[in-house]
Amino acid sequence: MHFSLKRVAALAIFSTAALSQAVEPEPSSAVTAAVTAADLYLRTLVNHEEKAVADLNSYLRPDRLRSGRSADYADFAALKKADQEFPAEVTAMALPLFPEAQRSSLKEPIEKLMLAVQQARQKSECKALTASEAETGAHGVLNTQVQFQCLLVKTPETWAHSIQRMARAKQGAAKTVAELESLQQAYAGPASYQYEGVFPLSTVPQDKDLAWRNDFAREVVDAMFRQF
Repeated sequence: MHFSLKRVAALAIFSTAALSQAVEPEPSSAVTAAVTAADLYLRTLVNHEEKAVADLNSYLRPDRLRSGRSADYADFAALKKADQEFPAEVTAMALPLFPEAQRSSLKEPIEKLMLAVQQARQKSECKALTASEAETGAHGVLNTQVQFQCLLVKTPETWAHSIQRMARAKQGAAKTVAELESLQQAYAGPASYQYEGVFPLSTVPQDKDLAWRNDFAREVVDAMFRQF
């Protein structure tokens, strides 16, 4: 699965290793497995950690193959490529918001800001904490909610809001560059803000599912980062 950081950025700018594999786990082991699975998702999607990507792919692979999907959930090489392309891609979307005469002087500061944003995201420290007891929903689906925490870099203003605000203000290029550099420095600060969220997971024991999964896990992470 290829996760498009460009898609996330567009939304932000223009709108703002072991796991239990029992088929029918006991409640306590199911909770432990769900927490471990959520932790792998977070380390994959937030930090793009190579080992987490490999472990999550191994964990999900039997169910993915059994249901006719591709073997791997995440592609580490694609994630790293997206990381490398992120600053330039966002810059290309942001520059048209500014007067054409200013774009050449703003290109480098915006790229440096977005590099700092990317680095701030990846130094986030996330941890899955506890999972609710699984509840049976429609069609025999077991659902659980995993509470998680992340230490994030929090700035006075998000990069997306800042870029929109500066573009609307129609201010001079020098003032915009100074504000971009100030925000870049803020994103270079420590990850010290504690964010709390919920990571939903599900499995279908009657279909012989072995893994807790969230086919829309990226949305949880996107929603968190749109605030920072």
